[in-house]
Amino acid sequence: MITSENCEKIIGEYYREIYNYCFAKLRYDHHAAEDCTQDVFVTFFSKHEKLDPTVNIRIWLYRTADNIIKTYLRKTDSNTVSLDDTLAQTIPDPKGNEMEEGPQLLDCLTDEERRLVQIYYSSDFGDKKKAAAELGMTLPALYQRIHKIKKKLKSSDP
Repeated sequence: MITSENCEKIIGEYYREIYNYCFAKLRYDHHAAEDCTQDVFVTFFSKHEKLDPTVNIRIWLYRTADNIIKTYLRKTDSNTVSLDDTLAQTIPDPKGNEMEEGPQLLDCLTDEERRLVQIYYSSDFGDKKKAAAELGMTLPALYQRIHKIKKKLKSSDP
């Protein structure tokens, strides 16, 4: 059995590798690669206790990435706009710059969820780990919260 403590180590060890794999498979689309990579690790974290201890984690992560990429490509087409692109237009710049005009997609979120989204999307992987610690949660917990927020935003998008 893989413990929760080992999950963060595994994420740190394989995150960049899985991201690069998704990035290449998704035709160098940063937002799509970030979404899929995050989904890989959310799936990993939700299933880590059930995994056979003899399983090769690296291979498991790549298989999961393949499945998530296939699902992502099936669900998207060339006419859709990435949720991340929309969020980038509506989240205030952490340096205090004014927010760009656009759809008020974040209106359905609580203040805490908005803060979490702002922190998450204004940081890279290393900073996400620090941000999670500042927020009093683990990196996998941060990924799960962002994943739930994305689902909430997708369901409220008109």
